[in-house]
Amino acid sequence: MEVHHHPDLHHKEKKWKEYLIEFLMIFLAVTLGFFAETIREKISENHREKDYIVGLINNAQNDISNLNDLISENDLELKGIDSLVKVSKTDFTKTQVQDSVFFYAFKYTINLHIFTFNDLTLVQLRNAGGYSLIKTSKVADTIALYEYKNNNIILQERFYTDSYVQTWAALKQIFDVTVANKFFQSYMTTNKIPYDFYVLTSKDEEKMHLLFNNYWTFAITLNGYNNMLRVHLEYLKEFIKFLKRNYDI
Repeated sequence: MEVHHHPDLHHKEKKWKEYLIEFLMIFLAVTLGFFAETIREKISENHREKDYIVGLINNAQNDISNLNDLISENDLELKGIDSLVKVSKTDFTKTQVQDSVFFYAFKYTINLHIFTFNDLTLVQLRNAGGYSLIKTSKVADTIALYEYKNNNIILQERFYTDSYVQTWAALKQIFDVTVANKFFQSYMTTNKIPYDFYVLTSKDEEKMHLLFNNYWTFAITLNGYNNMLRVHLEYLKEFIKFLKRNYDI
């Protein structure tokens, strides 16, 4: 006689519960893992964001140090130009007159003093995805304004450098620049402006007036540039305070 076994309904129900529990456990593990990874990424992003801010602060502090030196150098240059344009033009062929102009021109206006801002962190920030990495309220806009102000100085710098080039072009039409080394060797030895060097290559009065006009224009351009640097210096101090306040640095 055949014996028919009835399916164990209670046993089958127990298996479905186990499946359900296993599914819930897996789902919970995956969900917790997802949240844990999200939190980990959030913490990592916060650390990266703060690292960029610290980098910006360091760059701005470096810019402040450079600006202080640069502004002082430009102030000295402006004093030299002021002395130059006050030299009498009535008898420019006198060695004392021409040597005075020659001295002020070479001592105070031979170098360009240009502000080059430290953009290391800005470059890193752009390469890493831009301002989207900055999550703290209003900070991204403030950094964008900081970059804009830096670039605006570069635009103003062009007027300064153009004026410088024009001034030196006018100077070389009048003076023999090849005697500069001997001229300043004499100055270094005596600590006085030498007045026995005949440095003119042209006595053209129009060129002489053009030279003085160029230096006058150059002084205005440099003064405007230097004032812009002063404003930027104060802005950077406030910029640093803002970043430190928002990131508790």
